[in-house]
Amino acid sequence: MEKPIFKDNGDGTITDTANDLTWAREDSWQKEAKWFTWDEASDYAKDLAGIRFAGHYEWRLPTIVEAETLYELDKENKDKYGTKLFLDPIFPEGPLPTIWLHEPSMSGDDYILDLRNGEIRTLYKSKSGRMAARPVRKSYIE
Repeated sequence: MEKPIFKDNGDGTITDTANDLTWAREDSWQKEAKWFTWDEASDYAKDLAGIRFAGHYEWRLPTIVEAETLYELDKENKDKYGTKLFLDPIFPEGPLPTIWLHEPSMSGDDYILDLRNGEIRTLYKSKSGRMAARPVRKSYIE
């Protein structure tokens, strides 16, 4: 994927015009003030789809490749603890430092992205909390 070029759409979403992705401007922590297991994060994305957030129904958790476009060493932001993240400041300060991802897996694990160091790692998805959801959708730029 290309280096992202972000645009604030003014409707609670940010579009990455280089990679044809639209992200929720705030993560689930910023919206709900609670940590999520993977199952809860997946439900959160489905709920956004169900209410047609920003006029769209395709909201879901990002893949590893999509999530990696959020991590940018030359961009700085702050998480809910005031710790440095490598997330474009077009996104508001205060998200959780780790977000759940969705990759097909035969185990009970799934992946997270840590925006403090760019690390992708696995966790047991149904019991591990203290993560957030940052839903994404393909933009289908016309």
